[in-house]
Amino acid sequence: MPDPTDEAEADEHTEHTEHTDDGGRNPGSGTGRTRLAVAGLGLVAALVIGVGAYELGGGGNNRAAQPAGTSVTLASPTPTVTIPGKAALLTPPKGSKYFGVAAPDAPWRSSVLSGITKDAGGTAPNMVQYFVNWTKGFDPGVIRAAYGQNALPVISWEPWAGRAKGTQQPEYSLATIIDGKHDAYIKTFAKAVKENGWPVGLRFGHEMNGHWYPWAERNGVNKPGQYKAAWKHIHDIFRRAGADNVIWIWSPNTLRGADPVSLKSLYPGDAYVDWLGISAYDVGERTAKQLLDPTLTRMRAFTERPLLITETGSQPGAQKAAWTASLFPWLKSHPDVIGFVWFQYTRAQGGGADWTFTSTSAARHAFRKGVKTLTLTKVPDGRSD
Repeated sequence: MPDPTDEAEADEHTEHTEHTDDGGRNPGSGTGRTRLAVAGLGLVAALVIGVGAYELGGGGNNRAAQPAGTSVTLASPTPTVTIPGKAALLTPPKGSKYFGVAAPDAPWRSSVLSGITKDAGGTAPNMVQYFVNWTKGFDPGVIRAAYGQNALPVISWEPWAGRAKGTQQPEYSLATIIDGKHDAYIKTFAKAVKENGWPVGLRFGHEMNGHWYPWAERNGVNKPGQYKAAWKHIHDIFRRAGADNVIWIWSPNTLRGADPVSLKSLYPGDAYVDWLGISAYDVGERTAKQLLDPTLTRMRAFTERPLLITETGSQPGAQKAAWTASLFPWLKSHPDVIGFVWFQYTRAQGGGADWTFTSTSAARHAFRKGVKTLTLTKVPDGRSD
């Protein structure tokens, strides 16, 4: 539990919001099985997409109504695209990485990712993460928007009704998931994911080793063993639905800032997980190694699955530029780490602090210089072969 007298830690664990209903996000402290290659798989999907700009709306959006006049333009005038049918194909080849972002209105507004590309010195994100709570359905338009911008979509799928309902929410307890009370919703979501066809990362119930979410075992409602059981229950529903275009991402918080709970006790097993994730926020560490190595070492005691840093950023302070600079050589020195998602939110946008790499010119320079050293993996971009 963070020390409430420590402003950095207190900010870090302020209950964060999600995109749409709650507007932003304030984070907690926070070898692949296959390669990107369609040959030999024998399973592809064709998706016909519209041409030009379109409004993202309808029942599935996990966001407030799109303001009039805003739109996302797909990348290609070609209407048919062939994509991998198996999500695991998007595990990068050795040495290549994902540069992901989570940012307000991404991927809905194409200007967001194009702006981040400019801020990053011309290096474009190839992954975008957004948040969907369990009052919202699956929106295929958002997936098309992400791929139309050359970015793999990752959904942080949150079993709650949003922060306004508090951190416990017994109606979303792990027991209710295990007992099947949400099966109709889960089946509908899984069916929609399958029918959409595009590979999508699904990061269910992240930061489960803390206490600040309804799905955490230590939040006062749940019991030990229930998180793993709930994960397996959901995974089995997707398997029966044939939704094999999902990349399952198990994503705890860094050990620093989390509760003293065994990560292994929360891990569903390699049969249920494709990638590991981690929420890892610098709140005073000098280097990425100092923040990340203890948690990665703990994970490697029970799994060798590829790791994606699913949320990261650096708190304002004298260390920010140096910490940002240290992240990129750390990534390159870890071939089992397939990339990162930068949390590009300010305090005003609901981040709890300004985590953005653009908060100072020194941090921006460090990020630009570092990201250029990475070899980024290719993501299907909406163009036919």
